[in-house]
Amino acid sequence: MSTIIENLTGRRVIAEAIRDAGIETVFTVAGGHFLPTYHEIGRLGAPEIIAARHEQGAGYMASGYALAAGRPGVVFSGAPGPGATNLVTAVANAQADSIPLLVLSAQVDRRYLHQNILQYCDNVSLFEPFCKRSVQAATIDEVPNLLATSLQLATSGRPGPVHVALPQNLQAETAPARPTVPVASSKPGSPAKDDIETLLERLATCRRPAILAGHGVLRAGGSAYLQTVAERLGAPVATSRSGIGCIPASHALSVGMLGFYGTETAREAIAQADLVLALGCALGEQTTFGWRPDLFAAAAQVAQIDVDPAQLNRSYAIDQGLACDVGASLELLAERIDQREPWFNLRPERIAPQNDPANGLSAVDVMRALNAHSGDDTIVSADIGNHRLWVCEQLEVKRPEGLLQSCEFDAMGFSLPAAIGASVALPGTKVVSISGDGGFVHTMGELTVARELGLPLVAVVFVDGAFGILRHQAEEMYGEDHFVRLESIDFAQVATAMGVEARTVKAAAELDDAFAWAMQATGPTLLSVSIDPHEIFPPLRTKIEQRKIDLLGKR
Repeated sequence: MSTIIENLTGRRVIAEAIRDAGIETVFTVAGGHFLPTYHEIGRLGAPEIIAARHEQGAGYMASGYALAAGRPGVVFSGAPGPGATNLVTAVANAQADSIPLLVLSAQVDRRYLHQNILQYCDNVSLFEPFCKRSVQAATIDEVPNLLATSLQLATSGRPGPVHVALPQNLQAETAPARPTVPVASSKPGSPAKDDIETLLERLATCRRPAILAGHGVLRAGGSAYLQTVAERLGAPVATSRSGIGCIPASHALSVGMLGFYGTETAREAIAQADLVLALGCALGEQTTFGWRPDLFAAAAQVAQIDVDPAQLNRSYAIDQGLACDVGASLELLAERIDQREPWFNLRPERIAPQNDPANGLSAVDVMRALNAHSGDDTIVSADIGNHRLWVCEQLEVKRPEGLLQSCEFDAMGFSLPAAIGASVALPGTKVVSISGDGGFVHTMGELTVARELGLPLVAVVFVDGAFGILRHQAEEMYGEDHFVRLESIDFAQVATAMGVEARTVKAAAELDDAFAWAMQATGPTLLSVSIDPHEIFPPLRTKIEQRKIDLLGKR
């Protein structure tokens, strides 16, 4: 007796492949080329589709989702050419910050590829520089396997985005029903026993150990083990900018962020150590003060653990390198290290307000109010600009991935959509997006998504009438500035027009009530906060001096 094999349409195969890969949420901007597939997903009822207002916003939402959930974010550009080019900045940002994404892009009907077909772009080549793999599906049969293996690749080794282009004509093809292709879990390798033994010997004989922790600790789920290792070593813990949250800011061994905008306490701890344990930290420009040669003491040992072997010995000569999982390494170290007393007892002091109250609020006062009204599980996302310098220095981060940022790509517009993605990933969690008035306008249309979903999200906009960092740099370098001032926008009115409740805050006395109201709201709210445009973050002057050398050749 013969078995009848049902043939499925390509649109059904794609929709089921997305669902069966375990994908719960897809962030997208729909396009006409893939309406049949959207229709099938709607009929299936899964996964959840989040309709963004711009592909860049969808990409940042997927990144915020991935950071908060600890699993890949999925973004789908329904329009082939312009949809893909709109999305590429968010994908490049994910690559720079090791965020696992599955990037799906619509492609035109390949039968008419060389006939000036509408909206064509070589999406495979477009995304290739920013992805671990960028491919185009050749037949509908291979789509389920492509999605499963792409999800595996996105999370393996150093996480990152993987791109699959789907030609429009695949939806009209047919394929026999096949068993679901499972997504295999892939964990980075554990360290070799001999390497751990050698590292333990180094740690046992050093007198002033210090830890420099990066985002790799967070991605490996190693925060708890990091805290144990630090406490047993008595070692101060400095973080990179992307590593903020590896250890609670209130912990006695936390010395703050290292780098141009970091704390003097972190710089001293690392400079005085006779052994620095660099964990999941790329030792990039911001963290190392532009690769300062004297970042470490002359006789100090440097041991580096990173899942990406390309990071070892990249900027500084190291005495031992382990290319393996940071979390697994910390777990093994935590079991074997003997208890010792801390050798470095300084704690970072937070910077006092630098504003003139007559000109506007201090960022310090805003951050103090946010800290006072935040819970232990609150997540904050920050954008690019003057406000983030204060966020990194003042925010009391209490949980891993408690501060979401675009760190290595510095992409403006990241904060609001990333906060939306995090809120979708962790229903009920209070998420606060902080942006400057320059960056907020890049993706402020996504505020309507927060309203439609009823997310408990607070959007805080620092209004100082300029691209603040650029203004401060120009004034320090030239005594004047050009092309960095911004015309005033009433962001509270903009939010209200989008159906989001909002308040404008112009006095320090209003901050406590404003944050109490916003943090207790069950839906999205916006606070437009007037900041003194002349308030400068003091460590910024260090960066400005480096910029003078780089841009003007002046010392």
